[in-house]
Amino acid sequence: MFLISISFVDWHCYKKIFRNKERIFTMQMTDLKPGVKIDYNGMPHEVISAGFSRSSQSKGFMTTRMKNLANGNVIEVVFRDRDTINGIDLEKRKTQFLFKQGDQYTFMDNETFEQFEIKGSILGNKGEFLKEGMEVEIMLYKDAPLTVELPAKVALKVTDTEPSIKSATASDVKKPATLETGYKLSVPSFVNEGDIIKINTSTGEYVERA
Repeated sequence: MFLISISFVDWHCYKKIFRNKERIFTMQMTDLKPGVKIDYNGMPHEVISAGFSRSSQSKGFMTTRMKNLANGNVIEVVFRDRDTINGIDLEKRKTQFLFKQGDQYTFMDNETFEQFEIKGSILGNKGEFLKEGMEVEIMLYKDAPLTVELPAKVALKVTDTEPSIKSATASDVKKPATLETGYKLSVPSFVNEGDIIKINTSTGEYVERA
């Protein structure tokens, strides 16, 4: 029996090396469905749509529309039965959003304290719901951060809106409002400046007061 001594630093390095090995596996053409992620030309892509067709002179082919997860570009690609398709499982890390500077959003790994930067052009409207100190999951591929996964709802402070109407309770009466992140939306007339409200991060719409 013997023991292997691993220092605290070595252990964190070991965990990082192990964790950063994304799972890559071979797929069939018929496995391509919306939401499936593959490595195409060395870049991570997500399938948006896929349609199978067959001709009398072939075994069939799959016409897909895919989004490049690194730059947001959408392309159309036709796959045939003989093509090699590599499916991927992206690495996820729990991080904290630190700050935004220009078009760069900076996040910190909760375990290793490693920092990552993602451009606002890649995050898209997800950046409008990020508040400093918020915990989110980052998706990485080959150690490069791609995007973040937001919670279904986020709570943000209303920094600008018209005064509420006295005795207003109906949620169908709307007015414009601006949140602490700069995001603008319509809120019920009873919402006041300074209120904390919950936003649906998928639709960008008001849900309720926190």
